Order: sequence, then structure tokens, then C-alpha cells
Amino acid sequence: MGPECTKFCDLCQQDLKQHGWTTHRKACEKKAEKQRQNRLVVESIQREDSDAAAGSSRRPRASIVNDHTNKVMGKTRQHDVSPAWNEMDDNMGHIDPFPDTDIPERAETMFQLDDIRCEYHPSSGIPPEVHTFHTFKRCPTPSTPSVPPDKQPWTPFKSRLEFELAELALEACLNNEQTDRLIKLCNRCTSRQEKFTFQTHKDIRDRWDTTSHRITGFTQDVISVPYDGTVREFKLHYRNLWEWATNLLRDPQLFPHMIFDAQRFSKFDGKTFVNFLDEPYTAEAFWNIQSQLPEGAKPLAFILYTNKTKLSSFGTARGYPVVARLANLPTDICNGEGIGGGYIVGWLPIVKEEKDHTGKPSWVNFKNTVWHEAFLKILSLLASKSSTGQWFECLDSIQRWFFPPILFLSANYEEHLGREKVAQMDHNYKVFPRWRNLKHLAQVMSISFTDGSVYEAISKACFLMVIFAAHAIVTEDECPLGYLLLRCIRLFLEVDMYAALEVHTTDTIHAGRHVVQAFSTYLQQYITKTADESDKNWNFPKLHMSVHIFDNIEAKGVTSNYNTKPNEKMHGSLKESYLMRTNFRDIAPQILCINHWQVIAESICWNISDFDKYQSQNVDYVLDEDESLVDDLVISNDSPHVKLGSRQAPQTFESLENAHKSDSAFTNFHIKLNEFLTNFLLAIQLPLPGGKRVQLKTNDKITECHFLKVNYESLVDWRQHTDYLQCNPKFFGASRFDCAFIQTTDTIIFGRLLFVFKCTLDNTVLSLALIHPFDAPTGMHIRKDKHLNIFCVREKLCTQAKFFSVRAIIRGALLVPDGGNDFLVVDTVDTDMFLHVKALHLEAGHIVRV
Repeated sequence: MGPECTKFCDLCQQDLKQHGWTTHRKACEKKAEKQRQNRLVVESIQREDSDAAAGSSRRPRASIVNDHTNKVMGKTRQHDVSPAWNEMDDNMGHIDPFPDTDIPERAETMFQLDDIRCEYHPSSGIPPEVHTFHTFKRCPTPSTPSVPPDKQPWTPFKSRLEFELAELALEACLNNEQTDRLIKLCNRCTSRQEKFTFQTHKDIRDRWDTTSHRITGFTQDVISVPYDGTVREFKLHYRNLWEWATNLLRDPQLFPHMIFDAQRFSKFDGKTFVNFLDEPYTAEAFWNIQSQLPEGAKPLAFILYTNKTKLSSFGTARGYPVVARLANLPTDICNGEGIGGGYIVGWLPIVKEEKDHTGKPSWVNFKNTVWHEAFLKILSLLASKSSTGQWFECLDSIQRWFFPPILFLSANYEEHLGREKVAQMDHNYKVFPRWRNLKHLAQVMSISFTDGSVYEAISKACFLMVIFAAHAIVTEDECPLGYLLLRCIRLFLEVDMYAALEVHTTDTIHAGRHVVQAFSTYLQQYITKTADESDKNWNFPKLHMSVHIFDNIEAKGVTSNYNTKPNEKMHGSLKESYLMRTNFRDIAPQILCINHWQVIAESICWNISDFDKYQSQNVDYVLDEDESLVDDLVISNDSPHVKLGSRQAPQTFESLENAHKSDSAFTNFHIKLNEFLTNFLLAIQLPLPGGKRVQLKTNDKITECHFLKVNYESLVDWRQHTDYLQCNPKFFGASRFDCAFIQTTDTIIFGRLLFVFKCTLDNTVLSLALIHPFDAPTGMHIRKDKHLNIFCVREKLCTQAKFFSVRAIIRGALLVPDGGNDFLVVDTVDTDMFLHVKALHLEAGHIVRV
């Protein structure tokens, strides 16, 4: 046999066998491209350095790192979700389309910790950029217009007063008679400062009709589909998708937020750039779409949602809305309400069931054909532009060549305990601590639902609480199947938490895939062991979706980009319009007319808001929207990330100690406080009063506060989030003393707020808290806690309560009593809490066997 033929790879300078040549070549090309991008970054920075040496201006690259977040993890600010906590095989056979970037050896001296790199799609012609974490931002810098965009943004209404009245009638779903009465009342009491010309509801309707041209309206069409020898016709209502999108492109408030080029972001961890993704335009699908377009073309990407909805609780009326969103806008705008959010762009026909045909395969195919023909009609206006593109001059006077892909279509699919233990389970739910935005359940073992949203809220709370309510009842020895189900539920919760992360890195995606594998393994065990006792069919779409969820995240961005909930929320206004504003016959045009008016009202409100900002731009004021919760919030100068509220009347130490005689945590309150303040002032390098140890007297006064608003930087998206904590003996009729993460000198602990107050020393106001620490030794990490990934803490004696500055409070924490002095940390209330507790598991050396 002759010598085997080989090929020479000019990229790696190797002779290779022909077998496997294609795979090797692709890998080499990918590596070469990464190296090329790295060189671009290095050359860009070197050019900046040389420019600076020549005396030219240069963007500073100083390292500005948030000390508070570094203390949280005891290390850098990143997603530390190393799979060391998990003993399953990591080899998932998955090729990461976003590999971490190779960095030159001098990277540590070239880049700063937490630097963010943005790599634009090659066709954009924009070189890569590196920003310091502190200076990195994606939102445009707000600009103050020199002249208002429109001096009368309420036109064609005669005045702002008339517009606001018409808007009120629209929001309140007033019928004709009610609207007429409202107008009569306004005519009786109106002032002469503004024109008011309405006389009947017809005047308002005419005015809405006059202004309808501002937003792309609905077109009615008929689609014809043959069935059983006859041609059936169905009405279809839809907006022109291209005109709707260009309306958004023309909006001066929205356009600065538009992103037209795919982007890849990575964050420097001290050694390498770790990729992360969040928005649709940072994910693989957007990148791939732009790669397939002609040079210089831009994707104008659509997100479409459709799902049937009942328009009444008791009737049979249903609607089939189609909702569109523009993926070029940031998710907080795209998934929000109002301008830039979701728009109803279609109303699909619903085929009524016929007794003679229902269930027949031909009838099912016929209904599918009606749906597809209607949807194709809506998309037909984009069809030609999808193949040839469309030039459009944007607000920045730049002509762009747009191609309108459907980025993705989201839709909803149709589809053993004794009495004592049941009572114990309900009791555990009842005593579960309250937490903001978490529905509190008094019992779950016997409950009925009358509303879908209530069912969803209860389901979420039920799953979140079930591990902590049932772990001591459903044991491995007494109920092995129930215990196996608990393990499945816990892993499902972890899959759900990883899927819900607002920003994903290569590490979190890897960890998420690992948990999906574990969940699938244990669920299959449960299905196998219960096959003889249950006829449940586990083959349904939403369960199968978990297998592909992280593929979808890499392709489309984080799950909030294509979640159906923002679209489902829009069903409420459609139901109100049906019940309050239609005659229940031929409802589609009536409902869509009201929807069109609502969109116009939002547009006018947007312009009025812009006008008001312009009018008041010289007024120097700051309004905190959250201050409506507590009317006396004040920022603590000694702890700017915490605000104290719900201040009580000042009281003396003597009266405080007398009021808490039975509570050993308050024994010798002012004496312990004197000792703490002396040490605390020395530690923060503030002078002692008169140069002597602090000596507060029993008749000195302090001010108690019942509320804390704690701002913190999330470990997930590195943005500011807020916890609202209570330290209140009578909060809505019950005592509520929340727990928190506390930063001590050496480590992070948990603790319960007992008393929050302000104390004045030599005109210096200090914000302090008496906290019951939960850092007593807990012993070994027991088998059950390993199986269920439970983090247990133990409280110290009440007499060991300590004083802390409120600056030591990192964020709130939800802790559940577990008998005796033990408490369980609920890590699934939000994504930041999830990563916090995951890091604590790692720090404690917990090896969790899933």
C-alpha cells in the first residue's frame, strides 16, 4: 500500500490526513479569526498609547471597581458559578459558539479588571472597543433640545385639556351615555383658560379619527380557503408591518436607542475576556442573520407573538391577536408598555367548530391552512423587502439598507401524604416569611383557582416554597418517591433560575446545561419508578423545551427577549374593550378601533411629556419615584446606598430599654452602643467627641426607623437593584423584621434586623442597626442539604445581638425557620440571590451531589 495522502494546513503549518481535514480547517480558521480580532484590540490600544505619548488626548482607562460588590464575593465582580459544586460529568459534547477570547500574555498590563469589550459585526466596519466598567454604557446620553419638537403636541385636539379628557374616557372604557354626561359636567365647570369645544361623544370620536393617520392603521382583508367542495371566507385585520416599523424609526425619542449591528460583549476577569450576552442583538441568531446579508446591509428584526385569548369569563367570544416588537430596541423598551413596546398588528380569524367535521384530520388541516394563510398575508408586506432589502433615511440623515427578518415567533402551546403531614405542610406554608412581590400562601394542599394570573402567581410561590416546606416531611427513608420528586423540583427551580438570568456568560450557560442534564436524569428516574402507578404522559412541549433552552439563549439572547408574558399582559385591555365598548357583534373592528386610539393616545402623551420636560428644563429638582412608598426617605451621608424611612418620634435610651425589658437583645442597650460607637469612630477615622470615649446618657435621644431601602449592584447584570426591608413591630397588623446579608470585617453573614435608628454625635448623624447574627456553627453539611442544595444557617443567642452601621447591609435575604435555631436561606427569590448563595456554597466547600 502506498503512502497515505496528506494535506498541508497553511494556518497551523501541519501535514494532515485527508480524513478529518474539513473539521480541522474550520477550527483553524475560527482560531485565526479570534487571533485577528485580538490583534485589532491590541493595536487599537497601542495606537492610543502612542497618541497619548505624543501629547494628544486619550480616553482614560483607569480601573474603577465597585468596592461594595468586590466585598460581596470576596473576589472579582463576575458570575462565579464554577461547577465545582456539582459532581456530574461536565462533558456535554456541546460546542460553544461564544468561546472565551484568547488574550496576549501582556493582557494583565493592557487591560483593567472588569473592562468591557464590544466587538461589532465585521460588516459594520467599526473596530472593537474596550471600555472601563465605570464608563461603559449603551443608553444614549440624554440631550436637551434647543427648541421643543412640537409646541402643541396635543394637536389635532383643540387643547391639552380636551386631549386629557378624551384619554380619560378611553382609559375608563366609558360608553356613549357616560361620555356625554362627563362632557356636560366639564362644560358646567370649565375655565376659560383653555378651549373646550366637545359637545357629544361623536366630537371625541371624530377627533380620534382625525388623528388616526399618526400611527399606521388597520386594514381589513378577506382570505379564502377551500374545504369539502366549498370556499370559505374569513375576515383578517392587520397593520402594515413595514410602515409600523418605520414609524418607530422616525420617533426622535426611540431612534437613539436603536441598534443596527450585531454585537458581542465580553468582560475582563483579570486574565481573559469572558463573553456575556443579554439583548437579542448580542446573541448568535442576530449575528448570523447579519452575516448572511449583503455588505453594509442592516437587519431590522421583528419579534412576533400570537395566541388565542378568551374575551369574557363566561361567554364563548375569543380573540386571536398578533403582537409585534422590534428587536433592535433594548429589552427594557421592547418588552415595556407604551411607545416602543408591543403593538397589536393583526387579528387572526378563528374557525368555529362544526359538529359534522370536528375531529377529522381534514378539518384539522383546514384550520391550520386558515391560520397559515392569514399569517402569510400579514407577512406578505415584508416578503419583497426580505429578499431585496429597503433603503430608508433615518433621523440621523443616514441612508440605511434594511432587511426585515422575523427574528423569532413566540407563542403559547395548548395543552402520597397522610392528613397529619398535609396539615404540617400547610402550616409550613403559612409561617413562610413574607417577601416583596411574592404571593404568600396560607395553604396549598386544598386550593382552587378562578383566575389564570392568580394560578400563575400561586404556582410560582408554591414551587419556590415547596422545598423549604416539605424537606423535613418528605424524607428519603419514609417516602423515597416523594423525596426523588423533591430533588427533581429543586433541580427544576435551578434550571428556571439559570434560564431567568438577565445576563449570561459562558460560565453560566455551561452551569445551566449541567443542571439541565441533572434534572433530565433524575426526572427520568422518577418517571421510570412511577410508571406502574401513574398513567401521566410526560411527553409535552414545555418539559421538552428545557433540553434546548440554553441553545435558544445562545441564539436569541436571554429568555426575557422572547418571553410571552409581556404579550399576554396586553390581553387585559382587549377584554375590557370587548366588555365595555362593543355591541358583541362583529367585534374585531370595534376592538381594533379602540386599540388604535389607545396607541395614538400613547403617542400624544409621549410628545406632551417631552414638551413638559422642555418647559421645566431650567427647574432644578429631583424626584425619586420610589419615595411614594415612604414619605420621609432620607439618604444617610454615612451610607449612601441605604435610605431610612418611616421615622418614629425621638425617644430616650431609658424609655427604649424599658419598652424592651423582656427582650435580652436590648439589655444595656446604650452601654453596648457606647462601646460600639467608640470602636466604630476610630475604625472610620472620625474624631471621638471631645477626644474621649463615647458616653451617651440614658436621657439622650435616638430616632427609630421602620423601613430601609437598600440599593445594591446585582451580580447578574451589574446594574443597581433595590430591596425594601422592614424592621417594623406592626407592619399591616403583624410584626415583620426582615433579614439581610451583612458584611463583617472578615466575611459575609446573615442577620435579622431588630432595631434601626439614627443617632447624633457632635452634629454627625449616624445610621445604625441592632442585628441578631445568624453565624453560629452549623456542623457538617448533611446528606439531605447536599441533595436539595440547601444552605443552612444558625442564629446565635439573643444576648449576642450586635450593632452595625447600615453601610454593612449588602442586600435583603429571605430566611425560613427550620426548627430550633436553624434557618434555611431561600435562594430562588431572584437571580442575584441565587448567585450570592451559590458563591457561599462554594466558599463553604459544599460538594452538592445532584
